[in-house]
Amino acid sequence: MLKRIEKIDKETILVEFSQPMEIVSTVPAIDTSGSLANAVEGLVFHTVPRDFDHRDLLSFYKEVLKSVGLKRGVVFLTAVPMDKLRHEVLDDKVHIFATIGLHPPACIEMSKLFNTYLTTSTINIAIAVNFPLTLSAMTDLLRVVSEAKAVAASDSLLRCASRACGTVTDAIAILKPIVESSQVLFVGVSTELGNKVAKAIHKMIISEAMAREASSVLKDVVGYGVEELLDLFLKVYRLSPIPGVSEDVVLKKAEELLTQFLKDPNVWSFLIAARELDLHGLSGTIVGLLREEFEEDSKKIIADELLGLTLASYLGGAKAIFSMYWIERLKERRSVEHWKSHMFEDDVISALIASLLTRVLDVYST
Repeated sequence: MLKRIEKIDKETILVEFSQPMEIVSTVPAIDTSGSLANAVEGLVFHTVPRDFDHRDLLSFYKEVLKSVGLKRGVVFLTAVPMDKLRHEVLDDKVHIFATIGLHPPACIEMSKLFNTYLTTSTINIAIAVNFPLTLSAMTDLLRVVSEAKAVAASDSLLRCASRACGTVTDAIAILKPIVESSQVLFVGVSTELGNKVAKAIHKMIISEAMAREASSVLKDVVGYGVEELLDLFLKVYRLSPIPGVSEDVVLKKAEELLTQFLKDPNVWSFLIAARELDLHGLSGTIVGLLREEFEEDSKKIIADELLGLTLASYLGGAKAIFSMYWIERLKERRSVEHWKSHMFEDDVISALIASLLTRVLDVYST
């Protein structure tokens, strides 16, 4: 089924099959005349700049196919470098090819909608299977891949206006050899083939997501990266600085402490819990709390403050709890800016800053 995988240049990888492959795809399969095709000889993964904005994509695809010597094929565009193309084989009958870029994520509540020509990082997935799938089964497998991708994007906590389902220009293709008769009718996630593929896709995306730096994950989870959190900390600290201690020294200690915090899975458990609760609040799935009430930061919810206070207590003890109360009052009086976060994230951010403040004071005020 698979003839060769060849790196044409640093921007292009060709995947060529040993026989024509029937295809179901979310991107057009074309021949070198620019006409649409329902069978292909191979796939091309091609890296383009992040600001790529080519308006005549069919012509672009055609030129890429010609450059690698394919008559009929599918071209996957991505800003991900080609040395990160993934290839996994399942039981010698399933080949998975993927480029996994995680930003910008897509969700149903996106405030900014992107045109179809935008190419950023992109999750591109091609599955070539050596099974006699019917057209409906191929479509079923495409559904499985899409669902597994959406679950992985959600599990990765990619930050979007609501729960992420992927990135803005994701593409999927399902391929299988052309045979005289096909017998497999369904390949859902509860079938052996569908389940294996779903698990593999989920694992691929999660492994890429977990390879992110802590600051990148932090920004996705609470909306602020390390530098932004330290900037918030300084704004609070300046309202009650330690006499005789340089601000640079204080900031360096706060950065060391925050780095220490972010190595603790217990801290991440609090932060992820806050993000998940906010996602449920946004979707209106916290029982007894309307979405409108959530968006207005309803006073009938105290779980957000309890979550933050518990995190503050864990990181800084009773003094951090009092520091958090002080910070919350500062925010109410607008003495310090209100964090640009939802209900639960807002309080865990306050808890982090209160804990940093308390621990810094413990070091330099004695």
